[in-house]
Amino acid sequence: MMVDEQRMAVPRDAAARIARLSLRKIDYWASTHLIEPTVDTRVSKGRVRLYGFLDLLALLVASELNDRGVSVQHIREVVGHLKSRGYDRPLSELTFATIGNRVYFQHDDGTWEGDLRPDQLVLREVLDLEPLRQRIAEGTRRDEALAGKVERRRGALGSKPVLAGTRVPVDTVRRYLAAGHSADDVLEAFPMLTIDDVEAVRRETVA
Repeated sequence: MMVDEQRMAVPRDAAARIARLSLRKIDYWASTHLIEPTVDTRVSKGRVRLYGFLDLLALLVASELNDRGVSVQHIREVVGHLKSRGYDRPLSELTFATIGNRVYFQHDDGTWEGDLRPDQLVLREVLDLEPLRQRIAEGTRRDEALAGKVERRRGALGSKPVLAGTRVPVDTVRRYLAAGHSADDVLEAFPMLTIDDVEAVRRETVA
């Protein structure tokens, strides 16, 4: 199943796992406005923070640059500079390259900023986004064996029953169906679900 990048949203613990970062680090990056989750809101029983696809890609790019010896402070300076140039999400919009602990970036017109010469561009120095995208896809892919199963996870959504391998509550899907929506409507609203999940909710409702 292909990942719907536009509709992806994962909780902070999953974001940390995919980016191979500690929760403390991604929380710090969020609190200092380096990389913030698309959804960050207070609810009655706590706080909901969800990272979209571009948020995850930015986390992976920043983590990769840091692993290559670029300090977080320098990454922050680069991001600030690029935002002043009109880029909204520079870490997920541009191509980056490193030489030593120096970082360079390629603009939309193909030009590189800095004193980087074409003959310095070694393949391994350019940060290839495709493997990072693949990591996100693999990290968010649901185990097909979980389709059509319901589970309760302590601490997740108040321990309410959810469709296994997702954070979609059974009650939410039940309300969709009770309102007269079809199975196709449910799958459009929640692309990570399958028809087996919808049927599992129907069985739960009957039971």
